[in-house]
Amino acid sequence: MTLFRQLIITIVAIFSLMLIVVMGINFNTTKGYLISQLQSTTQDSATSLSMSVSDFMALEDYASVQSSVNAVFDSGYFSEVRIHVYDTDENIVRSNETKIDGVPTWFIQLIDFKVPVARAIISNGWSELGQVYVTGSAGYGYYQLWLASRDLLLSFLVIGTITLILGGIALRYLFQPLAELEKQAEAIQQRRFIQMIKVPKTRELRSVVLSMNRMAEKLEKEFASEVETAQWLQAKAFKDPVSGLGNRHFFESQMKSHFAEQERGIDGLVLISLADLGKLNNERGYESADMFIQSAADILTKKVSTLSSFSTLARLSGADFVLLIPNFDHGQLTKVVDEIMIELMELNTASISYSVAVANIGAVTIDGSVERSSAMSQADAALREAKREGINTSKVFDLNMGQNMAINRTSWKGILETAIQNRSFKLKKQKIATLDESSVTLHEEVFMGLEHGGKEYHAGYFIGLAEQFDLASQIDQVIIERVIEFIKTKNVTTPLTVNLSASSYAKSAFIEWLDKTLNQLPIDVKRKLMFEISEQSVLVEEEQASTLIRILKKQGVKFGIDNVGKQFSAFQYLQTLMPDYVKVDSSYTRMAAGKESESFFMHTLCKMFSSLNIEVIATGVESEKQLTALKRFDVTGGQGFLIGRAQEL
Repeated sequence: MTLFRQLIITIVAIFSLMLIVVMGINFNTTKGYLISQLQSTTQDSATSLSMSVSDFMALEDYASVQSSVNAVFDSGYFSEVRIHVYDTDENIVRSNETKIDGVPTWFIQLIDFKVPVARAIISNGWSELGQVYVTGSAGYGYYQLWLASRDLLLSFLVIGTITLILGGIALRYLFQPLAELEKQAEAIQQRRFIQMIKVPKTRELRSVVLSMNRMAEKLEKEFASEVETAQWLQAKAFKDPVSGLGNRHFFESQMKSHFAEQERGIDGLVLISLADLGKLNNERGYESADMFIQSAADILTKKVSTLSSFSTLARLSGADFVLLIPNFDHGQLTKVVDEIMIELMELNTASISYSVAVANIGAVTIDGSVERSSAMSQADAALREAKREGINTSKVFDLNMGQNMAINRTSWKGILETAIQNRSFKLKKQKIATLDESSVTLHEEVFMGLEHGGKEYHAGYFIGLAEQFDLASQIDQVIIERVIEFIKTKNVTTPLTVNLSASSYAKSAFIEWLDKTLNQLPIDVKRKLMFEISEQSVLVEEEQASTLIRILKKQGVKFGIDNVGKQFSAFQYLQTLMPDYVKVDSSYTRMAAGKESESFFMHTLCKMFSSLNIEVIATGVESEKQLTALKRFDVTGGQGFLIGRAQEL
């Protein structure tokens, strides 16, 4: 319960206690006054009546006595006027049933009002002739008590209501700094280090606000320091200082991670070798050589930004660059290689290269059956062939020999459109579990595939083409709908996670559809549904990603970010998006079980994520050695063949 409500309840309780006490005092005072007044009135009436009928009693004129009794009875609030005659031992009585009008029955039953009875002796001279009994009416007392109690209660209610309204307004104004402090504390918990600009004048609140501001400032600096440390370690271990691209170590770790995936599609591998770099360095100095390298790196980076967000670009050595493009066929690769060569040749026009000879490019397309070492050797062979043919030439080999590309691009479009229409994608799930002995399943990631011509194709074969054909959002809609149906119809105990492509949530129509779909789901279904987006897509479509995350948070649906750490990012996007969990790229899982310097980098990453209250999931867990190493870090769970293989949904 909030402090505001507690104070309001306290005020109401105190006010109610005051009302009870004041009403009690007022009621007893009024009741005593009414009884005293009625007692006095009845006594005066009895005395007056005894004196007025004494002569009539002496003459035994009982008719006149009756008339006097009637006159007294009618002149006041009495329930009975009675004269007892000693001579005849009879009573002359005038009475009426007590009627209490305008007073609730429960009030009458609740209140015990003692009606006074007055007595007076009728005498004539020294002779006693009789006695007068006058009984007051309880109706008058009840009515006056009810009026007094009702008016007092109404007055208190009116005054209390006004007091509560004005007090509530005043308390809300006074508590406004506390509400801001609460927002600030929640923001700090989410690692958004906001500070209160408006400092209250109240001494105690002012002290608390200033202390919170100092704490937020300090925590912001500490978090920034952690981010800088992680970035420094990442750059030190994986970044080439001249080109700004990944170094050989970075590329090898990414290659190992990529080739360890069982479900790979058609990939493109490109080697770029700059010409006469040594001569440029010797004759014009290292600054000219560095400019040549940086200019070439800029051209390659710009070109890669137009390709798949999962592409990996690195500088292998002095003059050699390497580019890995997942889900890329032979025709696309040939076109990209030609475009890169044309742009590199412009460096000679700008007098950046040593001579007209700028570079040679060797490339190869491979499928999932080709080993990493074979792919690199074939790409190197293609590069040697290009160098043999002359300056500024390129060579693109196709190791698949066309066997995996029997389905051409046009046919793939028709196949995908048919699969969307028939909702015929095959779904599998792979569990993500804790790394302890209990191995509790945290959630399960959904993968999709497609069966055509008796052969099953995993998403790696066609997802790139789906994005090129602008069909990715339609595929995502089908997968989401099928997963929701599965959750509704099956006894699902753990959440299912759906991956969203950047081209999907970049569309406002898809965002609106997703928001409407989630809004129609019951809460228990939302709790069993989760979403993932890749770090690469976040960096490319950060604004659209923020829009998506706002909708998911509004709907109470959890989400995570995949492939974290694969790019040279500043990690500040995590503080903005605040995912429920991150999946660290599988290359870091291998590093965790490697050298101490590499494992320390994994430790720094986990520490940074934990400081943001973000759960860390390690991917690519395939050996007991990796599992043992990961248990040393602040890792919530893992995913990989050792944890569990993909199963039919």
